[in-house]
Amino acid sequence: MKLLTLVRHAKSSRDEPALVDLDRPLAERGRKDLPVMASFAAARLPPVDLLLCSPARRTRDTALAFAVALGYPESDMDFAAGLYEASGASLLRLLQRQPASVGHLLLVGHMPGLGELSRMLCDGPDDKFPTCAVLHMGLAVAGWDELQAGCGELLWYQTPKRLV
Repeated sequence: MKLLTLVRHAKSSRDEPALVDLDRPLAERGRKDLPVMASFAAARLPPVDLLLCSPARRTRDTALAFAVALGYPESDMDFAAGLYEASGASLLRLLQRQPASVGHLLLVGHMPGLGELSRMLCDGPDDKFPTCAVLHMGLAVAGWDELQAGCGELLWYQTPKRLV
């Protein structure tokens, strides 16, 4: 069995319209929600073997907070360009290429791809997968290359509004 944790980036700011989308920083609410959600996840998650993250600034900042809370080395974080604006199907293909030695993978990304992936794998929540939400699932596969629709079981799902 493999474990997959999906994290949507914390709330980002739109205060600087001239900024390219990839460079948008976290908003005040995102900076407030992030330590609460990272701490909540760290208290409930087993050790992470691989942390994949979109290269966008808001996902990098989110991933770093989770890495610190989980004791995951910042230098081992993998910023995969393919995660930015990826669909659920694209995320599935990316996960299928991960090494079998990875038991627990944490993925920090964006909507709508994360929501699509969660519904594809484990009939995840139909909500909009709010910013800084965390979904943890078990996968009935021996290797990531076996990943397919319906192979997951939702273990828990948490949003900032339910905690803050």
